[in-house]
Amino acid sequence: MSKRFIPSVIQSLGSLAVAAFVICLGSGAAKADPRSNDGQGTVMRFDVHEVSLTASGIHDNPYVAITAQVEIIEPDGHSRRQSLLFWDGGQTWRFRFSPDRVGLWQWKVKSSDPALNGRSGQFECTESSLRGSIQPMPGRGNHFQYQNGERMWFLGDTAWSYILDNAEEKLDRSSAELYAANRASQGFNAIHLMLLSEIGWGNRGGAPWSDISSEMINPGYFREADERIAFANSKGLVTGLVLGWADKGHQPFYSWNNFQSQEARRRYARYIAARYGAYNVYFIVAGEWEIEARGQQVPKDVVRRQFIDLGETLRAVDPQRRMIGIHPKGEMTQGGSSRDFNRDTKWMDFGDYQQNYVRLHENILESRIFKKPVINGEYAYWLRDNNGDGLVDKDHSANLESIRAASWDIVMAGGYLVAGFGSTYLGGARSFTVFLPDDPRNEPWLEQLAHIKSFFSAIEYWKLEPHDHLLSCEDSRTADRWSQSKLGERTANLRTAPTTTYWCLTDLEKAYVVYVRGTTKSVNLDLGKSGRHSWHIDLFNPRNGSWKTMPPLTATRQSYSFSPPDDQDWIAVLNADDKDT
Repeated sequence: MSKRFIPSVIQSLGSLAVAAFVICLGSGAAKADPRSNDGQGTVMRFDVHEVSLTASGIHDNPYVAITAQVEIIEPDGHSRRQSLLFWDGGQTWRFRFSPDRVGLWQWKVKSSDPALNGRSGQFECTESSLRGSIQPMPGRGNHFQYQNGERMWFLGDTAWSYILDNAEEKLDRSSAELYAANRASQGFNAIHLMLLSEIGWGNRGGAPWSDISSEMINPGYFREADERIAFANSKGLVTGLVLGWADKGHQPFYSWNNFQSQEARRRYARYIAARYGAYNVYFIVAGEWEIEARGQQVPKDVVRRQFIDLGETLRAVDPQRRMIGIHPKGEMTQGGSSRDFNRDTKWMDFGDYQQNYVRLHENILESRIFKKPVINGEYAYWLRDNNGDGLVDKDHSANLESIRAASWDIVMAGGYLVAGFGSTYLGGARSFTVFLPDDPRNEPWLEQLAHIKSFFSAIEYWKLEPHDHLLSCEDSRTADRWSQSKLGERTANLRTAPTTTYWCLTDLEKAYVVYVRGTTKSVNLDLGKSGRHSWHIDLFNPRNGSWKTMPPLTATRQSYSFSPPDDQDWIAVLNADDKDT
């Protein structure tokens, strides 16, 4: 790595977040009020261009009765894959597109409706400082970048109910936007949310469907979702959109199982791609997809093929080519993984989008083989107390030591995480509190997450690969364990990350990051041929974000022995002397 770790120049996440926040205001994504016109005019690169058109006649259900697609022609004359128009109530149809090239774009509509068919227009795309949505980094596919090529160290948060309203939980547009602004200022750059609530909530626009079984969609619900997604984008938050949850048996609920046919599911997937593909988003085909087999009472493989088909449907009608993944169900005794979709699909853009509470480090490693970004999207919900009995009831979530260890086990495998907070992740549901965007109980964990992001933001992390085999210690690595939380006569058993472990990320012969916890014994790093270099060494404290410069290591040493100050978590960072590289 060309950068050295110099404690005086490492910024806290608070200052990083403020800088990022200012940048995002000037170079974020879709505006809260996207442009709507007859298709003429100009649009900035990576912004949202929206065209509004009027259909003829009155149909009982335009969502089903009318088909409309758009041929989009690039500035060089090549025809872009066709997008779709989406119905937005009454006789109004729209299409949205986010141009990625400067120049004159053209479009033409083909539709079963005579007033829409043959409509055409053009718009000029101008250069901008916008970053666009996310994509895998070319040449280093396990990592992210924005469309403009800027690197992104992904830090997400769970906001399943972000587009929903619930008066009892004090969740509405105002509190949701306060949440999004808070998370952006705290250094997050992504959130994920569900477009259809697994617990049946709507928003100020009403329910998403007046009758989902007959495909009577409510555009008002999705217009409210538009506003909140655009607001999150404007704050620099890329949004992961779960199209639908599996059938978990909640009443009322909205799930993939509510649709009466696979074609109805495809129609909804096409609608979502058309409505949101131009925003800074990525798509998650389903949440906890395996449960759908139980809801439909069909074999798991049948449901799996349905979701593979829906991913293909999304990819076929999204000219922006937003990233697509799928979110599995994590079981208590095994890791929840979606990596098998990589073997059978072309649309899976993540090595994995896990729901996983076990073997956190190892499960990330096992998913990195596809050379795509790996995210653990659900591994802890800080201080979640579902029944209000005073006991935290979610693995890795009861104290800072546990959740910090779990998080570092993920990122030290080269993975990324989506955090979660009991008082916000489901809009106040499954928490003894209401929705609390400013919950003071979250401050300690927010500070710890700040240290993680500031650490990786200061290094050339995209060049590092896991090489745990280079480390050895007299104390062996331990396995996951169970801890018991007690309150009076009540107890809760929670899974906890290993007590003793040590991990290594390295750009071989140039830099090494050695993470250790749970031992005071020396941890030996095999430098191999890189032992001919001299090394600058810095010590990082993950608990408070502080740095300390250590004595350098001279050349000709074939190994480095790291002796932790105590048995808490520590990181030693070795950078080869520039004149030796």
